[in-house]
Amino acid sequence: MSSRHGGDLRALAQRSGRSAETLLDFSANINPLGMPAAARAALIAAVNDLGQYPDPACTALRAAIGDHLGISTERILPGNGAEQLIWWLPRLLEARRVLVTAPAYIDYQRSAEVWQRPLCAIRLRPEDGFALDLGWLSTQVQAGDLVWLGQPNNPTGRLVDPSALERFIKAHPQVDWAIDEAFIDFVSGVDSATRWALPNLIVIRSMTKFYGLAGLRLGYAVLSAERAAALARLLPEWSVNALAAAAGSAVLRDPELETFAQRTRQLIEIERRRLSDGLAGLGLQVFDSVANYLLLRVPDADAGSAADLALRLLQAEGIAVRVCSNYAGLDPSYLRIAVRTERENRRLLEAMARLL
Repeated sequence: MSSRHGGDLRALAQRSGRSAETLLDFSANINPLGMPAAARAALIAAVNDLGQYPDPACTALRAAIGDHLGISTERILPGNGAEQLIWWLPRLLEARRVLVTAPAYIDYQRSAEVWQRPLCAIRLRPEDGFALDLGWLSTQVQAGDLVWLGQPNNPTGRLVDPSALERFIKAHPQVDWAIDEAFIDFVSGVDSATRWALPNLIVIRSMTKFYGLAGLRLGYAVLSAERAAALARLLPEWSVNALAAAAGSAVLRDPELETFAQRTRQLIEIERRRLSDGLAGLGLQVFDSVANYLLLRVPDADAGSAADLALRLLQAEGIAVRVCSNYAGLDPSYLRIAVRTERENRRLLEAMARLL
């Protein structure tokens, strides 16, 4: 079975002829600082509780999330990663149509297909920097639609102005809006849409990217209390395991959380600019991003397809990047690259320079 996503180090290791431990992974957008110390300590302590079933209501975790965001716990539903909640949302809402930006995270489309919901693409144009035109979108939506928006979008890294988006959603109360904030914690100075408390809004958040916990699978949805209860009835009772719940609660209640967050954002801002400038200097087209990843286009005349360049990076340099050929709306010339530490980013740029 081939992976539809980045970060599959076992498959990448097989293709590279190297061990997974030796690969430098730019294909998955995980915090390069790794997990906070509070999460590590909580995981060690929680091992003693693995002989018991986890709390199906995730009481402590929901309380920590509620305190962190300043919202009622009745509006919070944790899940086995944000992906589980993404897959069940079209079923919960019984959407007439599902509208998805192209490009966007591919499981919005996959979940619509699984639940046999009609799918409509919202085309984002590279000549516009993949910016979303809300005025045009208003002419496309219909009552009963479910519209997916990434804040910021994956793989483009573009963010819709939050104030404009809040007004826009309020102006379309017959449409359901799902905002995916999986990477918003990496963005400085942006408030979460969870505080808008709109009845037609569902916000999906991940705790695996920013906190370096991808292997635990932990995310949550923020939606109306009635819809949260209805979605909970659709999910398995123990969607969140004891280790994930313990680590999630610990990081959100960590006294050092703000310091960790500031260090992360500062690193990403500095290194994203450095990486973007370096890649552009090699003749690659790099699109503006506010996230911890960059979308870039490989000129065919310089390096063949992006997949060819990615394979050479993997086999010759032991570096994995994300080929974007399975994103709707992107041709085979696009790659997505995570922003990592200065040393790792420098290694990528040096490898790119050798191959290009």
